[in-house]
Amino acid sequence: DTLVNVNALGDPVPSARFMGGREFSVLTKDQPEQWTEDDVGAVLARKTLLLPSTQQGSGPFPHHAAAWLNADGINKGQRFAAISFYLALMTATCLDLIGADGPTTVEGPFARNRLFVGMLAAATARAVVASEAATGTSIGAALLACDRPATHGKGERIERPIDPAWVDYVSAWRAAVEVQG
Repeated sequence: DTLVNVNALGDPVPSARFMGGREFSVLTKDQPEQWTEDDVGAVLARKTLLLPSTQQGSGPFPHHAAAWLNADGINKGQRFAAISFYLALMTATCLDLIGADGPTTVEGPFARNRLFVGMLAAATARAVVASEAATGTSIGAALLACDRPATHGKGERIERPIDPAWVDYVSAWRAAVEVQG
């Protein structure tokens, strides 16, 4: 869903929500984060897609029922990659709904998921800052009191949109979601 929150200064802040962390937890329950570049290549080549929504009633597609496409015989690494891609594409959809622009900062466990960060960069065509800071909330609060623009701190990395196979995957997912509609 989308809404407008208010920041500490009383300014409106467009917001979008979906239960990405919960979806990730449910979808990867008892599955280690193990994958290979071959797994990623297979998912991209086959267009193994997870379509929304695994948690119905939430997110940008609350009335869609989840479905897998081109997923017969995938291994655990491929499944993990497809799940990471799904959550990145859902996040990109939320960002699009609120008119986001500029670099996107990802904090918490998803910041350590290279597949999520890479697909988010591909889907938004913008840089993604994967923060390794454990204190994002307090840093954000401190930045509100500062009159200088934020800079990227030590330990953060910027991931830029990558190879065309990733962008092709984004297009395939979006087309499949539209058909699912």
